Amino acid sequence: MKLSRTRVAVLVVTLLAFALRVIYLNDRGLWYDEAFAILYASRSFAEMVYGTLTQVGGAAADVHPLFYYFSLHLWMQVAGDSVLAARFLSVFFGVAAIPIIFQTARALFGRRVAIAAAVIVALAPFHIAYSQEARMYVQLGFWSALALYGFVRFWQTGRARWWFTFVIAGAGALYSHNLASAVFAALGAWTIFDALRTRATRLLRATILAGAAMVVLWLPWLVVVPSQFGKIEQAYWVPAPTLTTLIQTLLVFAFDFDNAAPPAALLPILLFGALLVPTLVIFEVVRRARTLDHLARTRLAFAAMMAVLPVVLLFAISQWHSVYIIRGLMPAFLWYAILIGWMLAGMPRRVGGAVAVAFGATALIVLPAYYTYAEFPRSPFETVAQTLQARAQPGDVIVHDNKLSYFPMYYYDRALAQTFIADPPGVGSDTLAYPTQQALGLYATSLSQATENKSRVWFVIFQDALDQAKEQGRAQSNLAWLEQHYRQISLERFNDLNVYLFER
Repeated sequence: MKLSRTRVAVLVVTLLAFALRVIYLNDRGLWYDEAFAILYASRSFAEMVYGTLTQVGGAAADVHPLFYYFSLHLWMQVAGDSVLAARFLSVFFGVAAIPIIFQTARALFGRRVAIAAAVIVALAPFHIAYSQEARMYVQLGFWSALALYGFVRFWQTGRARWWFTFVIAGAGALYSHNLASAVFAALGAWTIFDALRTRATRLLRATILAGAAMVVLWLPWLVVVPSQFGKIEQAYWVPAPTLTTLIQTLLVFAFDFDNAAPPAALLPILLFGALLVPTLVIFEVVRRARTLDHLARTRLAFAAMMAVLPVVLLFAISQWHSVYIIRGLMPAFLWYAILIGWMLAGMPRRVGGAVAVAFGATALIVLPAYYTYAEFPRSPFETVAQTLQARAQPGDVIVHDNKLSYFPMYYYDRALAQTFIADPPGVGSDTLAYPTQQALGLYATSLSQATENKSRVWFVIFQDALDQAKEQGRAQSNLAWLEQHYRQISLERFNDLNVYLFER
């Protein structure tokens, strides 16, 4: 069977996306969130439910739904629990989103926009990063994209199968991450706006009914969401967003990969480009506004609201209690890519081509820095674990300043005699509740308990923790305690991870 040019283009872009998402897949450093996900997903369903829903002080033990962990659990039964295997589930969701974005953009704006949007998602460092991470964010993007594709097709055709696609995929998104609710709140706002503008209520009625069906499907989890927000109120690390956060969001959507700083030499260029993209989109909207017919304007308004309104909603909510995390805006990013594709496809060919090449080349230049990043929170934990396995003596104890270094090193070597210090109660980093520790079978301790009757102590701490203490004009408390009770024998640095050896 001869493939059409369009199918060939989609296949090529999808294969490109796959290639970019498997490069360094097994070599990139594991970090705390991924180690937690793999270790948690290795437990039974009952243990995960207990470790998430058991209440502590009126709040749930953990803030994430269990759909991703359950999916990873089933996947690891087949593929194993290696870093490569665990991350490959995310590769699947990331690559599978490419043809969905293509079909959605083509249904709204045509073939040229669809190809441009698919290429943007394929090349975007932000999407590549979470397609290589054993976490739920690219799964959230996949189910949200599929749900909104179902909505668009139902809007256009009125066929029941697309309505059911919208409902079932929407429930999948809600079970992937609680912040998916911002996507559907934005969609609800748009349907109300459209009904008021056109006085046509068919789509609004269908959307309300679909929303009710999603809530019914989501109900088993919806009843525990308030207790999860109680956990956020007790302790959560996310700061309230500011104007700088919005600029950072644009930077991440365009060229960055979140959770790590871009190359310093490129930062001015990346920041300029990140601000230039929405400026060009707005310019194109103004330039072409008079030439667009009613249907084209309606579709453009829909895409714009799906890209912008979830960001605005989370920003506004976070002024009350912060839940603004950029990776939780993965669905909005996918619509931002469609908007950029619309902009590029509508420009004169030479101008649009030059802009596309410039932005594509910039994204590709950033990628090597992403693939090889090996500092906080992705320090070389495997190397440290191997080093300590070779050097630690019987009776030694390895103590981690906190869980962020312990979990990755425990994943890499579960035979090492190591433990970690509990977070100060109530601070933003105090996110590992005791029921979750019980489910994992891994428990925090105090420094005095960890070192009791130990003549030699290996102490692992991020340079970042030492720098923060220095900026605050104080000594790092755990290191100061060890210096008071032990004698320092050595210090070895593994990038930004410090490993001290103390002897009594």
